[in-house]
Amino acid sequence: MTSQLVMGNGNGLALASDSAATYGPRTYEDATKIRHLRDPHRVAILQAGGVDLLGMPVGVLMEEWQQTLGDRQMTLEGYRDSFMSWLGHNLNKWTTDAEMDEQIVHSLKDELNSLRELVEETCAAIPEEDHQDAALAAIQERNEWVAGCLVFDPALPGMADGIFSRLGSRDKESQWTPGSLIDSAFEGLPRSEQIDQAVHENFRLLVGRSHWIPCRSQIELTFAGYGSGDLVPSVASVVLEGAIENHIARSEETSMRADHWGGGFALYKPVAQHWMMDMTIRAHNPVLLKEAVKRALDEASPALLRESAGAEGDSEVAVEAADSEPEPDGLAEAQALQWAEVQRFSEAVLEQADSLSETFHTEKFMETIARLEMRSLADTTRALVAVEALNKDLKGEQPTVGGHIDLATITLRDGFTWVSHQ
Repeated sequence: MTSQLVMGNGNGLALASDSAATYGPRTYEDATKIRHLRDPHRVAILQAGGVDLLGMPVGVLMEEWQQTLGDRQMTLEGYRDSFMSWLGHNLNKWTTDAEMDEQIVHSLKDELNSLRELVEETCAAIPEEDHQDAALAAIQERNEWVAGCLVFDPALPGMADGIFSRLGSRDKESQWTPGSLIDSAFEGLPRSEQIDQAVHENFRLLVGRSHWIPCRSQIELTFAGYGSGDLVPSVASVVLEGAIENHIARSEETSMRADHWGGGFALYKPVAQHWMMDMTIRAHNPVLLKEAVKRALDEASPALLRESAGAEGDSEVAVEAADSEPEPDGLAEAQALQWAEVQRFSEAVLEQADSLSETFHTEKFMETIARLEMRSLADTTRALVAVEALNKDLKGEQPTVGGHIDLATITLRDGFTWVSHQ
């Protein structure tokens, strides 16, 4: 894992990244996660998540792509899109269609295991003669849910039939075909032509919606700096999701520009792990507060319902309902209304907490960032990443954020400059 931060104002950008790289149970502290383009390009690229794209280190690919840029400057989105296009056109230099399909097969096996667990759970408590109908209904319901999920890359769903055509043309003994995968995963489970069709439909729906397909390794890239003609800094991000054919699957393509704050400009862009940074800036923990409100409601609800029951004459039915789970259905109308009011009050508390945090902390933080000189901006950026690493130490957790903190700046005059680099 990783913790990174980009902060900027009218003076320039500061970029900080930890150097911890975790592989299974081991963490190494020598990873380089900030790379920069050579002059005249005033752009750096921060990498988080995965290290390799289909086996090739992304840092090596960036170096090769950079050779094609020359002196031509572009927008930050242009740099990002240029790299994505270059990757798609050069995939065959380090991987093959068969290797990309193999990644998909591994993902399909994982999805089939998930379906198997669903079917086993569905059939566990019903007579055997009902297993086929129940299994089919469960898979169809799963398909309806998947169909309602967001398509993260619009180019992928149209590739589904081609993927299964390629896999289906392979020798069944290779365990590559969708049919042979189903045979293996569904051994001992109810089967029918309709069930197989529903499973195939599940595969098709997953392409473009499941982040496991085409592969489970995600790589987040953040392009930061100045585009052609820019006077204020900006960032453009993308998450690489693997590749199919000559298409680089991607999600979360976003961009942001330093915005007006307190008479200046400010930009705040955390990447990967930034929970402790956010808590430091917001001065409260919204997740913990929400859980505290929930627990307080759970503890108080029987007393609240008894109070409501007393107001209605303390009927035996109402008192019994108050001792059970506070489900509005079956309770007196006055109790249901009171419970709804309590729920609305708890939601209002959470909204007010977020609003007060924004007004008294986040906005002041951004106004401060807008005024900082480059040295202070860089020191603040490094300190916030260090806080994220310290949080791991204090909790005794695996140091997935840690090691040396690389720190750099980008300005219009000087371009990219290392402040601290291992």
